Amino acid sequence: MNSRLPSPGAEVIEASPHLGHALAADSDPLMLVDTDYDVVIAGASFAGLAVGLNLAGRHVVLIDSAPLGEGVTSACAAPVSIVDAMHAQSSILQVHDHLMLHTSNSEAVWPLPEPFCTFDYRQLCRAAFAATGAEFVQARVSGRRAHTVQTTSGELGGHILVDATGWRAALAGGSAAAYVDRRWMAFGIESEVEYTLDGGLHFYFLPEVRDGYAWAFPAAGRVRFGVLSYRGRTKLGAALATFMGRFGLKPGSVHGGFLASGLREPVVDGVFVVGDASGHCLPLTGEGIRTAVLGGLQCGQLVRRVVAGQISSTQAARYYRDFTNRSGRKFRALLWGNGALLALPSSAVGQLAKCFSRPHPLRVFMRPYLSVFADVLSPSDLHSLNTESS
Repeated sequence: MNSRLPSPGAEVIEASPHLGHALAADSDPLMLVDTDYDVVIAGASFAGLAVGLNLAGRHVVLIDSAPLGEGVTSACAAPVSIVDAMHAQSSILQVHDHLMLHTSNSEAVWPLPEPFCTFDYRQLCRAAFAATGAEFVQARVSGRRAHTVQTTSGELGGHILVDATGWRAALAGGSAAAYVDRRWMAFGIESEVEYTLDGGLHFYFLPEVRDGYAWAFPAAGRVRFGVLSYRGRTKLGAALATFMGRFGLKPGSVHGGFLASGLREPVVDGVFVVGDASGHCLPLTGEGIRTAVLGGLQCGQLVRRVVAGQISSTQAARYYRDFTNRSGRKFRALLWGNGALLALPSSAVGQLAKCFSRPHPLRVFMRPYLSVFADVLSPSDLHSLNTESS
């Protein structure tokens, strides 16, 4: 998603037994914060926190320009199992067991094979961070030099660097680099207001967003209304206002940003790249939390083994590439689905939604869809890595 503006001061929060380091304001001269972390994770949202969860007990720091749990850019809906994996069950607001797909003249119900939920972003981030045992530095990442991350508060060095900075991929190249391919980026905005809507996650294919879709996600007495353009159009305010007008509502405060899909290179010059920074957001649906967390957990498990001296960083990079590449065909299939959806008239979209609401077609779609990034290191994989390193 889009990056967030830094706060006036840079803050270090300790959740681990390691000593604290210097506090600095953005306007102060740069100072060296630390140079001996095991792992430096740039980005403290879903992907970065997931990496940190598998590094508890190590000397780890997470860096973000916003205070921890602030600057939400997501609709904050994900499988309950993903929220559980983030140690954030307390953040769940409402559980949903089905999708509702609406067009101008039809609707279809898709029962979900596993429950999804809407959750509180701040609570999830803070609960997950507490479980990482890491430190937190509030500062803007401006780039890197070798194993050192450059920030507005100074430089932080680590044995391993992880880029979880969102679509701009600040460590892997930055927004102006060829690495950031804007052809595979959608754009969405959302406003959350008080409203009562039947349970379920609601998706709408309507004229106001012909090159994408709209959504309404109930969240315990409030509803998150949003619109998304597959083509990356950023001027969506009028579309959101028209969509919410169907419910007799007006947008309140609005947040959102870009969603990066397309599976970018997962390791760049030794830097492990996760989440939107590596194009992990799914085409067609725009779902990115599940893949960011699963990719982050896998990355964290491999990085932990590197730090422990059990495998080399080269071996970890090779396995992480294999892990992401295994889902490449599914990403490409969803990209084809994206193109088909743009080409189909609304009536055909409605018919297709009804067709896939039947048990067998729904299972044919959902089984591979929910298996994206579901592969994890098995006992045989671990044995293979150990054998290679011995």
